[in-house]
Amino acid sequence: MLYDISRKEVMRASIMKTDASRKGEAMKRLILSLVIIALAMIVASSAFAVPRLQTYIVGSRYYSFYRQEFASWITNRADFDLKVVGYWDPARAHLGNAGMVGCKPGRSNYDYMDTWLMMSVPKNESGTVWINGIEITSFGNFRENLPVGLNPNPSLRWHMPAGIGQFAFQSLGRIDNDQINAYEYSYGRIRNPGWGDEILVNIVVSGYSWVHFDALGMDSRGKTYVNPYSHDASYYNATPEPGTLSLFGLGLLGLIPIFRRKKD
Repeated sequence: MLYDISRKEVMRASIMKTDASRKGEAMKRLILSLVIIALAMIVASSAFAVPRLQTYIVGSRYYSFYRQEFASWITNRADFDLKVVGYWDPARAHLGNAGMVGCKPGRSNYDYMDTWLMMSVPKNESGTVWINGIEITSFGNFRENLPVGLNPNPSLRWHMPAGIGQFAFQSLGRIDNDQINAYEYSYGRIRNPGWGDEILVNIVVSGYSWVHFDALGMDSRGKTYVNPYSHDASYYNATPEPGTLSLFGLGLLGLIPIFRRKKD
């Protein structure tokens, strides 16, 4: 009798231990699921966040793939206007007086960025780039030409086609966030006015088959920002390059024997 009671107690204890273990495992799975969901929400929000810096060519077209690059604003006009955009926060619908200098509601703490425009051109070509009438001639090595104090992500120099080019940098001045004067230029759409500002410059290109543009900025704390590869811009000469024309000519020459045989 005592043996049966003891055995029942052992079984009851074992069952209680098993139940506790199952509950513990279920709680661990729940916590892990919540952590995964939280991380996914963070990643998703960052993926759809407006970049602090953007580069946009007025009147250009956004291409997912174009020649040797992808996900960029592209123009074939040799004389165009380009914007460097500093975007801090989206404007809220309830602000009412959006666009007025001095609007305070919904804005983050005051900040600014000193900005530069990075240009890259083909290494084996000669040409000229003008910015607001100023001729840019100092194209060369990325690190040697990088302005003092800037510390951009190393991937910047590999934004195609910049990775196969030579570089120059031009200071554009200061952008701050004391007004609602910036837009989101994302994936072919212009939307979501926000706190920030835009610098508009005129670009004229001569001689080069392409020129690639990226924006860099340094904020009040010395942090360097760059536009992501999905928010940069490029100029491409609409006329086929000499190499392309040569290949086309050779192709036509190759068709001559075929036409002769058909005629015979």
